[in-house]
Amino acid sequence: MTRFYLLFILACCATLAELSLSAQAQASQPEQRATSEPITVCFERWRPFSYTDSGGIARGQEVDLIRAAARSMGRTVEFSELPFKRCVANVKYGDTDFSLHVDKTDGLAIFSDSATSWQLSLAVSAARFQSMAEFKHQDTPRIMLATEYPYPKAVYRKLEALNARLVRRSYYEENDEHAKTFFNILTTARVDAILVDRLWAGHIVNQFRLPVVILAQDFHSEPQYIGYRHSNSALARQLEAALAALPADLVTEIKARQY
Repeated sequence: MTRFYLLFILACCATLAELSLSAQAQASQPEQRATSEPITVCFERWRPFSYTDSGGIARGQEVDLIRAAARSMGRTVEFSELPFKRCVANVKYGDTDFSLHVDKTDGLAIFSDSATSWQLSLAVSAARFQSMAEFKHQDTPRIMLATEYPYPKAVYRKLEALNARLVRRSYYEENDEHAKTFFNILTTARVDAILVDRLWAGHIVNQFRLPVVILAQDFHSEPQYIGYRHSNSALARQLEAALAALPADLVTEIKARQY
């Protein structure tokens, strides 16, 4: 009887040991899966920094820099193109790791180094204006702003100095052809100017040879960052370090690409 109990106790100990090892293995599996999961990045279409091409592939300077950084980390990246507010919301609620093109007004933690710069300028009809001096002759110019973005206070101060009447409209565009029609409002004289990002607007105006002038004087410049939620700071530090460690010649080559 004693021998039976001894064998029973040994069998129980062995079973408990196996269960403990199995539990430890299972506990480590989620962490292993987590590090192999793709980094998720959301962006609004903004050439030349980020956009989706006709084949559904994410392109752009910032997209390719992040891809290169993730590759050096042994990770892949999944990009999604959405309206700006949805990108920010997805990061806040934990559905996406990072959002591109955010600033301090958007309520996210941000990388320490700026990735891009939002260079705001006034787009006007070429048939009406050729310079800022001509434009300033308007007593109360109607200037259109996007509904999607929280503009910095400095922008509103400059608009107030122009005695501008503000018109709000969505700037979201799904492709370049859609962006082309966006500028038609200038031909109707329903607004006197549109506050736009200089690089994006210049690309559309040049591509379609639109009768639009981007006034030479920059209206405002605001640095843009990669944004993330505070609980995702460990991954953010890793990605930021990987971006900073990219070889200078690779960074130069990516920024020289035609997007």
